[in-house]
Amino acid sequence: MIEINSLDKCYGNKKALDGLSLSIPENSIYGLLGPNGAGKTTLISILNGLISFDSGDISFFDLPLKKNLKIIRERCSLIPQSLAFYEHLTVKENLNFFAGVQKIRGKTLQHNLAYAVDTNRLSAMMDQKSATLSGGQKRRLNIAIGLLNNPDVLFFDEPTVGIDPESRNEILNTIKAYKSDNKTVIYTSHYMPEIEKICDQVAIMNAGKVVKQGSISSMVNNEESQQVIVELYPHTSMHLHSTITLLEDVSFIDETTLLLNSSNSDLVSEILILLETHHIKVKQIRYGTTTLESLFINLTSKGRSDV
Repeated sequence: MIEINSLDKCYGNKKALDGLSLSIPENSIYGLLGPNGAGKTTLISILNGLISFDSGDISFFDLPLKKNLKIIRERCSLIPQSLAFYEHLTVKENLNFFAGVQKIRGKTLQHNLAYAVDTNRLSAMMDQKSATLSGGQKRRLNIAIGLLNNPDVLFFDEPTVGIDPESRNEILNTIKAYKSDNKTVIYTSHYMPEIEKICDQVAIMNAGKVVKQGSISSMVNNEESQQVIVELYPHTSMHLHSTITLLEDVSFIDETTLLLNSSNSDLVSEILILLETHHIKVKQIRYGTTTLESLFINLTSKGRSDV
């Protein structure tokens, strides 16, 4: 469906994307995870034709993006984090306005409008001023506008920001239903439970690269993803902190908690010897299976970018 190979994008001398490669299967919900500056926004902007890229290849539906930008954009839609409608207009007026901007008319408009309204449960508020909608209803209107062209690919950028848990759950269930309607969803979020609830596969980005990708279960359940949590007594030295964070598969969860994203006995021994050398006392050691959140922390705690 979407193939990205060796993608580069620079802003001056800052690399926002650094040889990024990714394969997003058709009819799936694909999660993009990464800290601020990982390159998620840049990648989404490129995939939607909003900005250019420096080198690499991108294809949608086996069509190269650069040569088929207009066709591809007509089959995709971006639902932004910010609310992208006019609050002084009614729900109906907003939907008709944005359909007009895209030159969607006649029976196509009737069909697409009905689908957008029904799947987002907006029929009872069509004549209501958009400013008077609840936070969750405004988010649903944002999504409905993105459905007016009946896209094959939907990009969601943090669509549940600032809403209550019930509204969040409704929106997540709606997004899951789009997969049943043969749509491909690319979903960005910092909220791990959302990703775990709806995504089939995930790519974790850091410093402009994909550092891990695959199904959540395969990433957290393989043997290499067993974790060790080492709890320390307070007063860990800053020198020790900087030394430990240079080690592969080791990161600090907080000032007194170490995460080892491997149960390899050599790594555990190395850490314990290092702690003893610095006269740091261990409070507790716990073994368990890696969670998506702990894996994310470990993979993104080093080499963060400002882009």
